[in-house]
Amino acid sequence: MIKKILLTGSNGKIGKFIEKNLRKKYTIISVDKKDDLENENNLKKIFKNNIFAIIFSHGYNSTPTIEKYKKKLINFTEIKKFFDINVLLNLKIIDFYLRSSKKGRVINLSSIYSIRSPKHFIYKDFNKDIGYGISKSAANIMIKYLGTKFAKNFKFNSLILGGVAQERLDNFFLKNYKKNNPSGRMMNYKEIIPAINFLLDDDNTHTNAQEIIVDGGWTSW
Repeated sequence: MIKKILLTGSNGKIGKFIEKNLRKKYTIISVDKKDDLENENNLKKIFKNNIFAIIFSHGYNSTPTIEKYKKKLINFTEIKKFFDINVLLNLKIIDFYLRSSKKGRVINLSSIYSIRSPKHFIYKDFNKDIGYGISKSAANIMIKYLGTKFAKNFKFNSLILGGVAQERLDNFFLKNYKKNNPSGRMMNYKEIIPAINFLLDDDNTHTNAQEIIVDGGWTSW
C-alpha cells in the first residue's frame, strides 16, 4: 500500500519541488491557503485518509528581494501573524493528526534563523522580521516537546534549512550571504530532498525530536 503524506504549502516553490520528488514513491495530499486549514471540517476530511506523515513546508516569511523595503523593526500585529501561521496552525493540524492516527511522522521545515540571529550586516535597506525567527524557534521547541511526549509511536523532527537560491534576490544580500557561508553559495531545492527521504525512511526508526541542519556550514561559523 502506497503511503500518504500531507504536504502543506504545496503552492510554494519549495512545496512544489518536494511534491514533484516525493510523488514517485508516496501519495501526496497537497494543501495550501485555498484549503483553509483553520477550518476544522476541512481538517476532518483530510484526516479521514490514513496519513503516514506530515511535511510542513508552508510559512510566513520576509525575503530581501530587489524591491527593497525596510519594515518597522517591531510590529506586534505582524509578529502575531508569524506565530499564527508558523506555530499555531501547525499545532492545530498536529492535534487532528494525533487524534486520528496511531503512529506517524512529522517533518517541520524550519530555518537557520530559528537557531541563530540573522547577520544584520548582510542586508541593506531591509530588516529580517524578528517575528520570523522567534516563531520558527518556537516551532522547533514545539516539535521537540511533541517528539519526546509521543516518541513511542510518532517521530517529530525539524529540518533546519539555510537560505535557498531563488529569483530576484537583492545583489547586496546575495553577495554577503555567499561570503558568510563556508560553501560559498546558497542551497538549491534539490538539496532538501535527501534529508526528507532520510526522515521518511522506514528503516530510520530512532531519529526523533531533533534539528537536522542543511545549511552548507552556515551555523558552524
